Amino acid sequence: MRKLLTLGLCCLLAASWWEHSPAMALRRVLVTGGNKGIGRALCQQLAADHGFYVFLGSRDAQRGKEAVESILLKSPECQDRLQFLPLDVASDTSVAKAAEMLREQSEALYGIVNNAGVGFQTSMAETLNINTYGPKRVCDHFLPLIDPQEGRIVNTASASGPNYNSAAASAERAMLTSPDVTWEELDACMQKAIQEPAGRQPYGFSKACLIAYTMILAREHPTLKINAMTPGYILTDITRGMGASKPPEEGTKAAIYCLTGELKGNGWYYGSDALRSPIDRYRAPGDPPYEGP
Repeated sequence: MRKLLTLGLCCLLAASWWEHSPAMALRRVLVTGGNKGIGRALCQQLAADHGFYVFLGSRDAQRGKEAVESILLKSPECQDRLQFLPLDVASDTSVAKAAEMLREQSEALYGIVNNAGVGFQTSMAETLNINTYGPKRVCDHFLPLIDPQEGRIVNTASASGPNYNSAAASAERAMLTSPDVTWEELDACMQKAIQEPAGRQPYGFSKACLIAYTMILAREHPTLKINAMTPGYILTDITRGMGASKPPEEGTKAAIYCLTGELKGNGWYYGSDALRSPIDRYRAPGDPPYEGP
């Protein structure tokens, strides 16, 4: 009898340890561009406030490690929930190597937040390579690591995307906002824009394309929750000197909702207030949510 009681107690203790061990208790999320701005704020909040294990992706190793140190200084309880991952979304080699690092650790991912991006001062080719092809690169390599039933992907877009669509040529607007858009159509449009920008604003165009890619990806992976969102008009390197004043910590609401909320749809675009928004025109925070097709 004593042996049975001892065995039972050992089983209970083992089960309790397994349930509360970091490997079991924490859902794992990759955040690209996590070394500064909204990305760093998001990494801290996910680890400190929402119980995630966070891979902080950064193309610059020193800045990435400094970001981890900065977060741990503010939230030392995240010591076992945060890891720097060298990752340059503009490089297929870098992304492939980062994915292999996680694969070798047998690390399954709950989610990806494609946050890395560039702003208004870069060429069409560079902007698309980072803001649109970058998230696709990450998804291509990391999707095999995503939980096939519970996994989520969040693409950081911008209100500049819907604003671009609202003024785009009719044929291009129809393609970029079609729920049936294909990658071949989108890629051809981007390649044409690289060769002939024809007055397109690179940043807004890249974000419109990212929203379209989000619809494609969601259609191809219906068991995952894949959505795009805008963090809002937040003071970052991209908006510095343009009148933005809200700190990065206020730009995480929509991303966190897309990772943790009870989502009713897939392939949608959310405003900074975490409410669904149209992709062919601007919806201001606080306005009623979009309820169209």
